[in-house]
Amino acid sequence: MRPLPIRVRLTAWYFLVLCLAFGMFSFLAFFEVRGSIHSAVDEGLRDRAADIRELLERQSSPEHVKHELAEGSSVRGEGDILQIAETRGEWAYSSVSALRYGLQMVGPTRRSEKFQFSTVYSKHMPLRILNGQLRIADKAYDVQIGAPMDDFYDAVNRFRLVLLFSVPVLVVVASAGGYWLSRKAVAPVGEIARAAQSISERELSKRLPILQTGDELQSLSETLNEMFARLERAFKRVTQFTADASHELRTPIALMRTRTEVALRKQRSEADYRETLLRIHQELERTSALIENLMTLARADSGSDALQVAPTNLNELLLEISETARLLAEGKSIQYDQQLPETQLCVGGNTPSLRRLFLILIDNAVKYTSRGGRISVVLHTRDGAAVTEISDTGVGISSADLPHIFERFYRADTSRSRESGGTGLGLSIAQWIAEAHQGKISVASTVGEGSVFLVQIPLLEDGV
Repeated sequence: MRPLPIRVRLTAWYFLVLCLAFGMFSFLAFFEVRGSIHSAVDEGLRDRAADIRELLERQSSPEHVKHELAEGSSVRGEGDILQIAETRGEWAYSSVSALRYGLQMVGPTRRSEKFQFSTVYSKHMPLRILNGQLRIADKAYDVQIGAPMDDFYDAVNRFRLVLLFSVPVLVVVASAGGYWLSRKAVAPVGEIARAAQSISERELSKRLPILQTGDELQSLSETLNEMFARLERAFKRVTQFTADASHELRTPIALMRTRTEVALRKQRSEADYRETLLRIHQELERTSALIENLMTLARADSGSDALQVAPTNLNELLLEISETARLLAEGKSIQYDQQLPETQLCVGGNTPSLRRLFLILIDNAVKYTSRGGRISVVLHTRDGAAVTEISDTGVGISSADLPHIFERFYRADTSRSRESGGTGLGLSIAQWIAEAHQGKISVASTVGEGSVFLVQIPLLEDGV
């Protein structure tokens, strides 16, 4: 079953909340109005009881009291419901309305209470009744005062009808307004979705419109645009990597194919065949190294080639590779120097990877240093990190090429790339190894004077 749209679900929740809120409001309002009416009527009955007290205190003769009460009752009309009885039974008075409704005198159920209020129905008439006892001098009088409630209850019933008919209408109108507002609120999300759907692998440069609302929708658009920017960079990187890899592999394959075709065109001597096989073998070695480097970077990009680190002594590691480094340098008559501190510098590292990192930098220095030059490797500490400086007196790197030397397949000197056997991946691999060790690699270079590569790797805190 297809889920309902968000605007419909929002409206449904809004409808339920409105029903609950208006229902509670109507319930409370109805009983509040009813209670307010009772309070007002009760206050009037208390005032009437106070008037009767004054009358009893002012008139000593029962006949005078009855006469005053009768006159007051005639003035008040049918709404005057009053009964008074002297507790000892000496005299009693009942108004015409009290007799008509057939009310029975009821004294207070608890003498501690001055007045008691109740609502009774007599001859289908709702009456609000006050029962109490007045003590004047040495006499006690039971008093019953009433007020008809039909007009008040009619007003309350009309108010209830208004609530019963108006509240559903208000809920429906408010829900319709809520649906309209939800559509308006969700509309930008639809625009964002349509804009996102229009972005394909061929149009990754497109971006979503930024809604200058300062709310979650603007934040969503900005976050999605940042995500698309990252995807674009990653896609371009993969595309460029694939294109460069294809180009790099096509060249040696084309060379090997050409050599074999030339060798097969006619009968040749054993020396010619051996020469052809030697050249093909050299190309295969370069191609194997290229494929190995490509696989290393591919595993690095996927995150599947996580390095297993352990405490590693950089002094011992650099001392171990010094023999290989000297052989590389001696092949071009280059002087190789190495300075290691007496204190052991230990880092959390992967020994094979760190060995590869330093050999890549040393081999790179040898390739771009002329005969008679010098290469030096210096290990020291700085700001809690082991710093390995590999400097040379080679051709240097121009300021235009310097920001790009760690990019894959980038070569500052393309004319020497195949002669020197470079693939343009060594420095990219070196950078990945340094970053995998929570370190960094940087370079400073001057054209014609040489370059200095710095590898910084955090030291272990315990030094072991």
